[in-house]
Amino acid sequence: MARKIEKLMIDGPAGRLEALLEEPEDVEPIAAALVCHPHPQHGGTMHTKVVHRTARGLRTAGAVVLRFHYRGVHLSEGVYDHGKGEIEDGRACLEWLRARYPGIPFLLVGFSFGSRIASANGDFGVLRP
Repeated sequence: MARKIEKLMIDGPAGRLEALLEEPEDVEPIAAALVCHPHPQHGGTMHTKVVHRTARGLRTAGAVVLRFHYRGVHLSEGVYDHGKGEIEDGRACLEWLRARYPGIPFLLVGFSFGSRIASANGDFGVLRP
C-alpha cells in the first residue's frame, strides 16, 4: 500500500517533539496508531527497526501512524526524564493524533520501553473511538 509521510514538530510539555506521520495514500484510515520507541538511553529511536516495521504493518492494514522521538532524542527538545516526562510526551502526541483524526478508533503501540509509555497513556492494546 502506498504511503503519504509528513515530518512534524509537535508541541510537547518540555518543548517540540520530532515526529513522522504516515497515512495510507489510497484509502481512508480505519484507525489512528501511536507507536512509541524503545529506551532512548540505550539507542532507541522512532527509526528502530522494530518500530519502523510495526508502523509499516499498521499503515498497510489501513491505519494512520504517528511515530515520535521522546524529549532529548534527535531534534526533540528537552532532556531525558527517567520515564515520567516520556509518558507526558506520549500523551501530548496522542492528544495531537486524536485531535487530527477525531472519531476513528486509536491504538497505542510500543516496543520495550515504548510499551511502558504506551500502556501508561491508555487502555493497552484496545481500539476505541
